Amino acid sequence: MTTRLVRIPVFALALCILSSLSLPAQSKSKAGSSSKSGSSSSGSSGGGSGSSSGGGGGGGGGEASGGPPFSIETEMFTYKAVQHNSAAIACDTAQFLFQGQVADAPAGAHAPCSISGASGARPGIILVSSDSTLLSDFQVWRADMATMQSLAARAKQTCVAPEKAGEPGAPQPTHLRSRGLLGSALSSLATPDAASAAAGSIMQMLSSSESVTSVIGTVEDPALMNEVARQLRSLNVQVLVPELYNPNALGAINAARSPYLQSLATVFDTYDKCSEAKAGYSANAPQIADIDALLGGVKDFLTATFAAPPKFSGNSGSSSADSGSQTQGTPSAPPSHLSAVLGADELAQKIGFSPAGTADPNSPWQHLLWLKALESGGSVTKQSSILGSKVLFGGGAVDTYAVFGLDGALVCSGNVYSFQRPVKVKEFDKAVRAPSPDTPAKWESEHSTCAPLASN
Repeated sequence: MTTRLVRIPVFALALCILSSLSLPAQSKSKAGSSSKSGSSSSGSSGGGSGSSSGGGGGGGGGEASGGPPFSIETEMFTYKAVQHNSAAIACDTAQFLFQGQVADAPAGAHAPCSISGASGARPGIILVSSDSTLLSDFQVWRADMATMQSLAARAKQTCVAPEKAGEPGAPQPTHLRSRGLLGSALSSLATPDAASAAAGSIMQMLSSSESVTSVIGTVEDPALMNEVARQLRSLNVQVLVPELYNPNALGAINAARSPYLQSLATVFDTYDKCSEAKAGYSANAPQIADIDALLGGVKDFLTATFAAPPKFSGNSGSSSADSGSQTQGTPSAPPSHLSAVLGADELAQKIGFSPAGTADPNSPWQHLLWLKALESGGSVTKQSSILGSKVLFGGGAVDTYAVFGLDGALVCSGNVYSFQRPVKVKEFDKAVRAPSPDTPAKWESEHSTCAPLASN
């Protein structure tokens, strides 16, 4: 009996010594087992570069060379969160546009929800991100339109040729084709991111450890806009995303429908009219000063309109990890003035502006949806004990949105978030495909600010 009591502690001590010798080797093999270019360490994903040990751990939370930690598992959870957030944003927006109420989607439907009591009209909405230049380009377009209208109005009063008996005034050409400078300018336009310690005693041997590695997500605004646009289209909402594809960007210019080019033709006519009126006066005539001032204003406007874009001074070289790849936030060469305003002009035509530059009050494009991917990321949790080790993955995203009328009035806004609690490797495949328990209809009932307008 005494002998058995002595052998048990000796066996335990031997086990402790053997474990203390083997643990550093396991930890060392984990340290460099995963990289950003690797796939998943889980058995359900192919091509994984991580190694498994003990109870089923993985290498999904390794670091790329010189970069932040990366895990494809947490990344997939962040995009799943974006999908959930986008469904909530789309349903919240659609219930206002249709003036209905959000309800759960019927079984088998591709839409994230259904809108009960919807009006018969098919609304449209324009999507822009926080980094979009659309609004500033449109303001330049509006300023140019106002300037051209002002120049034309001044010319009617200032550039009046002196009357000559028996010589009726010749009609001024108004066709765009008659303007050689304008025609040649249009033809030249171009159409785009371990520690390990040996077990030194039986207490350390029986203890458990846990380490959590934060993983930064890579979700950016284009991914959010794409997903929201997809969800809105499934709800039968017309969608424009000008910064991804501007209306008619690869199409031919239709000068007859273009508010900007029609106004530009009027400016050329104004210049001709004023030049001819000036020629009819003597050098000392009092009208000459006013006509010269107007001609100078036309020249200054045309010079600014057809000016070459400013030289691009951004770093194109060494700091970028992948040449030829451009990510959100990477500086790009600014467009010319004319290119920017013609892009805005195509959008203006699409949303209902007439060639005269007036807006259509019956156009379906009366609202704008502003989007931004605020945060995304996850965690890789590694747990180890005497019984083995395991790795858990989690991830989520936070997005924000606001719906405006074209008159600037805020319709609704909010922040949307979703997170997948950490799951084991063997549960990952099921968790990433599982639907969110928080349906858009449930979210709308608790958080929505896009309620239909109150009836008067």
